[in-house]
Amino acid sequence: MTSEPPGMLRANLLDRMTAHGQRRRPPDNLLPMDVYDALAKARGRGRRVVLVTVLAVEGDAPSHPGAKLVVGEQGVLAGTLGCSEFDTAGVALAGEALEAGEPQRRREDFGGHGAERVIELFAEVHEPEPAVLVLGANPVARAVADLSRSVGRRVVLVAHGGDVAVGAGVEVRADDPARYLLAAAPGPHDAIVVSDHDAPWVDELLRVALASDAFYVGMLGSRRHAPMAVRRLRDSGVPEPHLARLRSPVGLDIGSRTAEEIALSIVAEIVAVERDRPGGSMRLDWNAT
Repeated sequence: MTSEPPGMLRANLLDRMTAHGQRRRPPDNLLPMDVYDALAKARGRGRRVVLVTVLAVEGDAPSHPGAKLVVGEQGVLAGTLGCSEFDTAGVALAGEALEAGEPQRRREDFGGHGAERVIELFAEVHEPEPAVLVLGANPVARAVADLSRSVGRRVVLVAHGGDVAVGAGVEVRADDPARYLLAAAPGPHDAIVVSDHDAPWVDELLRVALASDAFYVGMLGSRRHAPMAVRRLRDSGVPEPHLARLRSPVGLDIGSRTAEEIALSIVAEIVAVERDRPGGSMRLDWNAT
């Protein structure tokens, strides 16, 4: 996900609410479920969003405690705080929350209408759903994508020519893998799996992936090929702390042979690393009990 210069995000969000001189806001008849649906869909598509909630209302304010507004980096996605003036204040607070990366609370006093109108707002940032980013398309890549999806992960498969042989729910992007990572930077809860150590783009991709915030970066490759890739990266100036993050050969040692078994070992390792577990057997030694 691309980021905007500090101080620009809030202004851009306000600009995006304006169309032909009028503030745009969702219809007043949206049900509360629409707000939560919009929130879930945005996170499921890898987007950061803010949920703005009215905590308190004073005076003749056309709102009520619990009114909600969902704001993304492109503007309002769902909900309303009661009127366009309140929505504008909510969008501004959402922009500050996105920039700060933490909740924001504010009391807004709207004068000039002959009566006191005050609302207290709370803005909370919701990060995207954790994703497994599978880069490249081959039988193992497809198996990793499908299995990751089956265990509840958001999955994005990126390949130059796209791919149509994946299961339902897998997002497919026809793009250069390295360019995609630069445009949609992985977060700290995302895992990256590079499926082709021989691809002409693999070195550039690994430089980007290893410099990212992803908690897991793995590359398919044998014990013979993996050191060759690391040597090329080291010779090109990639820092040692970045190289130390690369998991290759990738996956747990379960004797995998088929594409599906290799995928099982990879997804199991992703879960183990995420949960800070060694990934070994849980078997008890009955001779010691």
